Amino acid sequence: MMMRESEKNQRALAMLRYQADRYQSAGNGAMSQRLNAEIRRLLDLISADAEKN
Repeated sequence: MMMRESEKNQRALAMLRYQADRYQSAGNGAMSQRLNAEIRRLLDLISADAEKN
């Protein structure tokens, strides 16, 4: 069974949020900020896909 693109994006988003929380709790602010920027990019992509459909 193939995953739809939206399912892949949701899984990636969950993974990134988990990693960002882990880096933040470990005190690695720079990596946490980088991951949060990637989360914002992915949220923009998901939003654009939702508007298209």
